[in-house]
Amino acid sequence: MAVTKTVLKNANHESAVKVAGTAASATIDISTDLVADTQVASGTQTVTINRVQIIAATSATVTVARGGVNIMTFAGPICDTIEFDMLGFTDNIEDDQDIDVTIAGAEAQIYLLLRKTGGYAPKSETATYGAYDNEAAQGS
Repeated sequence: MAVTKTVLKNANHESAVKVAGTAASATIDISTDLVADTQVASGTQTVTINRVQIIAATSATVTVARGGVNIMTFAGPICDTIEFDMLGFTDNIEDDQDIDVTIAGAEAQIYLLLRKTGGYAPKSETATYGAYDNEAAQGS
């Protein structure tokens, strides 16, 4: 069975991606897969891993890597959640690299909740103010 990648949520500051299957890998391209309909990629995209939900059968191994660096590895049987943001930090190792998920041995599903920390700009124009529009300036 192949591995499938599904973007479940894609908002301005956060994305959720599910990778599921057996004996293959999938790449989450942070410059294309995580750009919401209301955004454009701008500069270097950076994304942290905030939460992980893993479900893996006996003899399954799931590896998450970025830029050739193993970030986390899980061995089945396992059904667990890691909430980095609830612990007061996020996994920002190689945060400007795509996310590679490899599933080996048996079936597994992994859900990644990702926080967009840079390189994503809104399509709507941001407001710019002239000297006469600055409400904080004296005499306005």
